[in-house]
Amino acid sequence: MSPLRHFFVTLFLTFLYLLHANAEPAPYPLDRPALTVHLADGQRLTFSIAQLQELPQASIQLRTSEGATQRWLGVPLKQLLRHIPDADNGRPLHTTALNDYSVLIPYEDIQRYDPLVAYQLDGRFMSIRDYGPLYLIYPFDDHPELH
Repeated sequence: MSPLRHFFVTLFLTFLYLLHANAEPAPYPLDRPALTVHLADGQRLTFSIAQLQELPQASIQLRTSEGATQRWLGVPLKQLLRHIPDADNGRPLHTTALNDYSVLIPYEDIQRYDPLVAYQLDGRFMSIRDYGPLYLIYPFDDHPELH
């Protein structure tokens, strides 16, 4: 192979590699369970992203430490509570994510800050590779005491 041809083949293969490496990760399937809510009686409810999208939506804009603005879209926890039996009872909301990350969200936080179960960041669904498909987002910019 001539040096010039070798150069172009190498350039082409490098381009293909970079195209694949920078490809947007596939989003999590919208119809598969993405969030588990643990009920007081030991039962569990699961929600897919498609089910969350059927609930009333809201967005939160946050500024990053670099000064950029991010727009998170999802379901306010107050709205989600309305679809969970006996959840509006003053007790923490126990949720589990896909990676088995479990969190107790204080009821007072839900009422005061109305955090968001976000499934989109800047108009894009979040992949598992990007720690998605869901994020719990508090409105930090609106409440300095959260910093």
